Amino acid sequence: MFHGQGRNYNLKDTMKLIIGITAPGSVILLEGQLKYFSELGYTTYLMAPTHEKVTAYCAAEGCIHLPVKIEREISLLKDFKSLIQVFSHLRKIKPDIVNFGTPKISLVGLIAAQLLGVKRRIYTCRGFRFEHEVGFKKLLLVTMERITAFFAQDVICISDSVRNYGLDNRIFPAHKALVINKGSSNGIPLKRFNPANITPESSRILKQHLGLEGHFVFGYVGRLVDRKGINELYAAFDSLFAANSNLRLLYVGSPEFEQIADKSLIDRMKTHPGIVMAGSQRDVPLYLSVMDVFVLPAWWEGFGNVLVQAAAMGKPVISTTGTGTIDAVDPDFNGILVQPKSVEQLKDAMLQLYNNAPLREELGSNGIAWAKNFDSPIIWQGMAALYEVSKE
Repeated sequence: MFHGQGRNYNLKDTMKLIIGITAPGSVILLEGQLKYFSELGYTTYLMAPTHEKVTAYCAAEGCIHLPVKIEREISLLKDFKSLIQVFSHLRKIKPDIVNFGTPKISLVGLIAAQLLGVKRRIYTCRGFRFEHEVGFKKLLLVTMERITAFFAQDVICISDSVRNYGLDNRIFPAHKALVINKGSSNGIPLKRFNPANITPESSRILKQHLGLEGHFVFGYVGRLVDRKGINELYAAFDSLFAANSNLRLLYVGSPEFEQIADKSLIDRMKTHPGIVMAGSQRDVPLYLSVMDVFVLPAWWEGFGNVLVQAAAMGKPVISTTGTGTIDAVDPDFNGILVQPKSVEQLKDAMLQLYNNAPLREELGSNGIAWAKNFDSPIIWQGMAALYEVSKE
């Protein structure tokens, strides 16, 4: 027996659950999830490309890897081969439930699941790649999303703004689309993102190592790509730094050059006297602990997980009113929201928090309370309830 959103369910037989992702790196978006369902009595599978990250995840979570070759970009021949692979896995496993997230695996996975009569077919919609595309590519991506949603019985939208955007663009009907609690695809592991876990000494040592001692630190965590607002953040910080050389901007993350239009931006970041490039880091809570203000000026997200992570660490946050980010911040309670791509608004918000220590303290303290809405078990319990709803 287990609980899902206040209701009780009995697992009469072992249920087979397949989760599917397109990119190996997306396992970070599933942390703890398949272990949770394994402990409930499900037999769990992860359908994903073969990669050391996937192997490590399956070992840690107690799930079975179903290898599939699949690429993020559109390729009719390769996508057809992926469909055959997925079809073969599903026919062999005969799952009771499939939940596919990320566009490509969701498209081929749900088509195959429909053809094989899988009883419960879920699509986890993590945002829309077409949001800032134009022309034929946008039309193609919209069509792919509509096909995916058509073959799903339910669509878990990971934020209210993603659901609204999908409805506005007729991706799915309202009766199929839902948001679990206040959103997020997997919740946040609040036991890990807890400021009490970080000792003052460990923060001091990291600050010293990064050359941040005695400086006011704005921070960013995430992939370095245009749509995350890295251009706007650089421009806003550079302007502030020109007037106040005590400021620092700490970037935690690695560039993905295929998603950066102006490749010289990274060189300018690396040579800027006020910017520290820390690269990708495993101990994100420790790096968040050395920041005074967290900034993510993304154009859009599925859901801004890192904004809740920063809030959980007691940091005031600045983000945008874009899709997905607007749901991850409670404006004027734990952070400030600005318009996407507005350097001036971003600069003003950064300057406001720099100049107002009581406001920083208030927003940071409120953030710890805000983050409790997104504890991972809340999301998993919602999924469990959804999996047990008969659609026959």
